[in-house]
Amino acid sequence: MSENAAGSDSGGQLEPDLDDSLDYSNDAVNKGKITSPHLGDTYDPRPQEDGARRTIAYLLIGLLWLVVGALFILIAFGAIAVADIKDFAVVLGPVVTLVSAATGFYYGTKSTVPSK
Repeated sequence: MSENAAGSDSGGQLEPDLDDSLDYSNDAVNKGKITSPHLGDTYDPRPQEDGARRTIAYLLIGLLWLVVGALFILIAFGAIAVADIKDFAVVLGPVVTLVSAATGFYYGTKSTVPSK
C-alpha cells in the first residue's frame, strides 16, 4: 500500500488515493440491446416436475409403511390391543388420503404427458 493512500494520516489531513485503477465511474455504459428468452426455447420443466412428484409419492408411501408397520409392531409386542386399532384411525386416515392423492396425481399426470 502506498504512503499516499486514502486514510493515511499526514499532518491531520487525509490525502486522496492516487491509485485509480478500480474507479470505473467514467467508463461508458453498455447501452446494447438486452436479449430475453425467446418463445420456443428448449427448456422443458417436465423432468424436474416428474422427479419432484416421484419423490413426494415415494416419501408418502414410506410414511404409510412406517405408520402401518408401527401399528403391527405395537400389536405384536402387546403395547396395544387389537380392539384399540380403531383409535389409530385418527392417524391412519389422513395418511392414506395423502398417499392416495399423491400417487393418483403422479400417475394421472404421467399418463397425460405425450411420449417422444
